[in-house]
Amino acid sequence: MEKNETDDRIEREKQFHDDIYASQGREGLSFFYPAATTVRSDYESQILEGCAGKRVLEYGCGLGSYSYELTTRGARVTGIDISRVAIEHAQSTAADRGLRIDFRVMNAESLDFSDGAFDLVCGSGILHHLNTATALDQIRRVLAPGGKGVFVEPLGHNPLVNGFRRMTPWLRSRDEHPFTDADLEMIRGIFPGARITPYYLLAIAAFGVRPRSLYPAVSKGLERLDAAAFSFFPRLKKFAWQVVMVLERS
Repeated sequence: MEKNETDDRIEREKQFHDDIYASQGREGLSFFYPAATTVRSDYESQILEGCAGKRVLEYGCGLGSYSYELTTRGARVTGIDISRVAIEHAQSTAADRGLRIDFRVMNAESLDFSDGAFDLVCGSGILHHLNTATALDQIRRVLAPGGKGVFVEPLGHNPLVNGFRRMTPWLRSRDEHPFTDADLEMIRGIFPGARITPYYLLAIAAFGVRPRSLYPAVSKGLERLDAAAFSFFPRLKKFAWQVVMVLERS
């Protein structure tokens, strides 16, 4: 991709997220994301357990996301985002809470950190907004030997999820690209041994359950069916909604 095309894409992402964070414009997704508790639990356990004393980069931190929890658990946290609006909010929140967190406006594809600067790099819904190969090369560079990257990302093969995306274009940026099999193969090429765990195939149906008090039981049942389906029919994994990726730096 030519440099001016890259600059234009990055500027579009910056403007999109400045607008989103200024208006809280992703409220249309509130129906889905709070319900996706299992993928969140996996992600949280991967980044929070044993984080005390670790140097952590929250990659695409938005309004602060997990930076506050990581800090209260003893991690030394840096958070970056392309949106100045988000970073200013995060800095204000950290100050109000009396937390020392180094929040910076930064292009995630060109990290201003030295090699091996972090023990953990983590992010939620960030990599699919980027040139993934460039971003992963940067993540690998700033990870210390033995460090790991942990990310939650969407997949792009499920026709129902893709239908929802087509009906709600204002909820996503022009340049984002949910991951395909080719993306996952490329990720494994950069991080051999990457652990990629799929979530939400049949369990997507639980998101519409009413009353909401029934959601936990219905969701757990469908998640068990998903686990069986993924085990017996591995090709179905590509139709999951989200994945948790653990990428270890050798």
